[in-house]
Amino acid sequence: MLRSRRIWLGLVVSAVFLALLFRQVDGGELLEALRGVQPGWILAAAPVYAAALWVRALRWRIVLRPAVELGQAEATSTVVIGYAANNVLPVRAGELVRAVLVQRRHGASRLTVLGTIVVERVFDGLVLAAFLAVTIALFGGSGVLRGLAALGGLGFLAITLLLALLAARPAWSAARLMALLGLAPARVRPTLRLWTGSFLDGLAQLRGLGQWAAALATTTASWGLEAASYWLVGLAFGLSLDPWLYLGVAGAANLAISAPSTAGGIGPYEFFAREVVVRFGVSSAAGTAYALALHALILVPVVLAGLALLWRQHLGLSLLTGPAADGPPAAEQPGTPPDGHPDTATEGAPAAVAPVQADDTREARVGTR
Repeated sequence: MLRSRRIWLGLVVSAVFLALLFRQVDGGELLEALRGVQPGWILAAAPVYAAALWVRALRWRIVLRPAVELGQAEATSTVVIGYAANNVLPVRAGELVRAVLVQRRHGASRLTVLGTIVVERVFDGLVLAAFLAVTIALFGGSGVLRGLAALGGLGFLAITLLLALLAARPAWSAARLMALLGLAPARVRPTLRLWTGSFLDGLAQLRGLGQWAAALATTTASWGLEAASYWLVGLAFGLSLDPWLYLGVAGAANLAISAPSTAGGIGPYEFFAREVVVRFGVSSAAGTAYALALHALILVPVVLAGLALLWRQHLGLSLLTGPAADGPPAAEQPGTPPDGHPDTATEGAPAAVAPVQADDTREARVGTR
């Protein structure tokens, strides 16, 4: 029921932003702007965006250590498959797909892996908010963009500080959170404690200042490369904007899709990307054409690459559409008696996914390694 409500909420949000996007845009001018695109610049943007994904996979390897050691090729293919799933499935189910793949190959707890992905998302939000804030500080911005920068910046800064505390003091954090979970109904308390412990395990991978610095540096580099690809697509549409302004485009468009929307963030992404370029002198029709084409060029190749990687690794589409993509990990929802000690039974777990081992569940309750 909750999942259905989130899907419907996403559809409504996307519909609202698409209506705002196309309001007062002349259809003829929009088609003319699309026809005038120079494909050479788009071809040049493709390897730059691929480099951004490669750096993002490198960051994930840093965040995952020492829980799981992934090679760069495996990390990159897993990230691409996860992003492809995010682009075709609602409620960012691609994050769970990534966790499923790592569990199947390395036996790691899916919730531990999801904890590392949350760390990634927080770093993303912090850097994107900084990009947008710097753009506004240097070049100015509309009230909508200022509000998005303030909301995103304050929100992600608060979450970053919280995660830093949880990572720096894992035993203290685990004890406090487990005590708070004692207020939950007895029926769900053991499962919540298991989930929380595994989640803290994922956060605990970033305990040293060097790892935090490396994660922040790779996050900044990856989004800088993505912004460079946005600039190249802008050149394809003849947009004569300062290249640094595309940091603001990347910040606004990608911060916006943190809100519920349809798969791929369709609607909010286009609206806020258009909002930035129009603010700095691009016509509404040209800005809309740019935003639509930019998002399509980000979504479609990633989906095709993800499907190709699934085929190459002899994985079926059921990985994207089966039980693993529908909700919390079934194999990490064992039957648990009121004393908080999870059963080792794994009945009901998907056959294609290896069940969580007993060692994983014991570590998950403590939240430390």
